[in-house]
Amino acid sequence: MPKLTIDGKSILVEPGSTVMQAADRLGILIPRFCYHPALSAVGSCRMCMVEIERLPKLQTACTTPAVDGMVVHTETDKVRDARRSILEFLLINHPIDCPVCDKTGECFLQDYYMEYGLYTSRYLEERWNKRKVFILGPTIVMDEERCVLCSRCVRFFEEVSKVKRLGIFERSAESYLSTYPGEVLKDPYCGNVVDLCPVGALTDRDFRFEQRVWMLKHGDAVCPFCARGCNITVDYNEKSDIQINDRRVYRFRPRYNPEVNGYWMCDTGRYGYRAVDSPERIGEPLMREGKRMIPVGWETMIKKTALRIREVIDQDGPECIGLIVHPSVTCETAGAAKRLFVEHLGVRNVSTGFPVDPSAYEDDILIRKDRFPNRRGLEQAGLAAGEKDAEWILGAWARGEIKLLYMIGDDLPRLLNKQKPSPLFGAEGVLILQKSTAGPEDESARMILPSAMSLEEGGTFINFEGKAQQFKGVVSPFGESLGSGDILARLAQALGLDTGTA
Repeated sequence: MPKLTIDGKSILVEPGSTVMQAADRLGILIPRFCYHPALSAVGSCRMCMVEIERLPKLQTACTTPAVDGMVVHTETDKVRDARRSILEFLLINHPIDCPVCDKTGECFLQDYYMEYGLYTSRYLEERWNKRKVFILGPTIVMDEERCVLCSRCVRFFEEVSKVKRLGIFERSAESYLSTYPGEVLKDPYCGNVVDLCPVGALTDRDFRFEQRVWMLKHGDAVCPFCARGCNITVDYNEKSDIQINDRRVYRFRPRYNPEVNGYWMCDTGRYGYRAVDSPERIGEPLMREGKRMIPVGWETMIKKTALRIREVIDQDGPECIGLIVHPSVTCETAGAAKRLFVEHLGVRNVSTGFPVDPSAYEDDILIRKDRFPNRRGLEQAGLAAGEKDAEWILGAWARGEIKLLYMIGDDLPRLLNKQKPSPLFGAEGVLILQKSTAGPEDESARMILPSAMSLEEGGTFINFEGKAQQFKGVVSPFGESLGSGDILARLAQALGLDTGTA
């Protein structure tokens, strides 16, 4: 294994490693525009040049192999002067409009100029004007004047998505980034190029000018929109002196996990943040009064729900109760539901919702056919063993054989695709929903207990590979909604049971 020294720190690296990779392992940040650890190294931006003893010229750290005995210096006067020259070259036609750029606060060029630039411009000629606010596709907008031609986005589509979506056209100073002629930038992973873009060239039409990044807080969570369980960063702002709308969550970004999603996430999960503050969120307990659902307090709701359950058990027995737990809930909620309904109340008509749609889209990158995050978790909780089919339970409820049907969790495929679930209308039995988002099934519900979403409550998901991932709540529950575990604990207490769910 080669041993090299960078800025006085020695390190052993794997054969084939580069100087950049060795520096990153040492915690030494070498500036870069074109380099990304998950993409091929091209050395085109020249920003990562370093001085290596016994070599006459500066070398690009991202393409230079680490050699045994190599001594590298990353902050000499020669290196800093080279970086300053690269910045001066890049800023010849780059607009100096950081205060109005949507990337300000997380722009490499802005940071490097403050670190290595701070020069008086010597450029006297007229700047080239290029396309501004150029729409590349449904989610991405392009500003050609801000592009530094790092080619990160081009390599992402070619190497990760395995398709050619973007290219760099023309030559020299006339080079520009664009889609291929007549093409629109549409891909299940388009949003990743916004994360990759080191400057303000590619921005997200959804996030653009919604919040300044320094006003956002950040929390770690797990994406709830498929069985992959991508690790994500939630960018949110619950309270602000400058609040321009009622949103709390402004974007989801991928969080690096080499065992699950690497550096990426799909657009379905990325734009799933909209569901958190959706107008369809249920913010207070609702009880049916005639044809209307009226808001009631939690104390009244819990008492009425417990009374209904107890009446059915006393009059018809637990075999007349059905339980459907959607795999959108956490392992903790699944365990609490099992303890309450199965172990203490004796309910046997239990289902974990509808099976995976075999026609759903899936790829070999991240997206799974199973749009639920925790089907394996429900299996391990024991809810799937010997379960009744969800359609059988719904049919039995519609026929009156099941007098009370209790459903926990949201039907995520419906939320994503706006598809209606199986009909629930016309039955005389009691339907109680414990969920976070309104849906067509609400028309048949007697009671709706609003529950927090997973990133509000926290918990554990087990993905399709069996990997358990625990996370904490990031934002507070919406409106008056409560965590699912809290709801079930209150319900158990009202029923006079000690289930250990509190």
